[in-house]
Amino acid sequence: MNIPENRQQGAQGPQAIKPVRYTRQIISKVHAIAGGALFGAGAIVLALSFIFTNNAAQLSLMITGGTLTLSGTVELIIAAVFRKLVSRERGKLERLKAEGRSFPAEIVKVQLHLGVRIGRSVSAYADCSYQTQEGKTCLVRSRSFLCDTHGLWGGSSQLCENYSAWVYVNPYDPTDYAVEIFAKIVDYDYR
Repeated sequence: MNIPENRQQGAQGPQAIKPVRYTRQIISKVHAIAGGALFGAGAIVLALSFIFTNNAAQLSLMITGGTLTLSGTVELIIAAVFRKLVSRERGKLERLKAEGRSFPAEIVKVQLHLGVRIGRSVSAYADCSYQTQEGKTCLVRSRSFLCDTHGLWGGSSQLCENYSAWVYVNPYDPTDYAVEIFAKIVDYDYR
């Protein structure tokens, strides 16, 4: 089984790579932070309601604190669901790395989800092709990842050059696969 290393051989020699950040991981973290903050603020406001003796102030603080706590709980539930999805995807990747076959893949197309933007990164997925040991060409799709679009002027075809991929396939079921995307680290030469 071939396992990718931290460096891949490119046209101009070895090139450093790093794993990309996946969209669901970021969504889980954002919801966990927002949920924790809302839940904490709600708990503080609810605690304040026991200090005041005015019935109107108590009622208003209880309603506000309860609403914030409920909103925080909903956010934390959403974060837990996304975290479960991420751990399931990670488990599938680890299982296929251990039990399956690995193939270097060529990224054919990077499709951007323009509605999901975090900083200068946009959510995207990659359509990849790889050749099996029998010589068959197979097409697969990666899960959504954060694609750095900083300095992107050449369109999505330029994005294919910025990333590399490996496909891990179950030897008994070719529809059971996982795609691992790596971002190429650009070493700038300022001569």
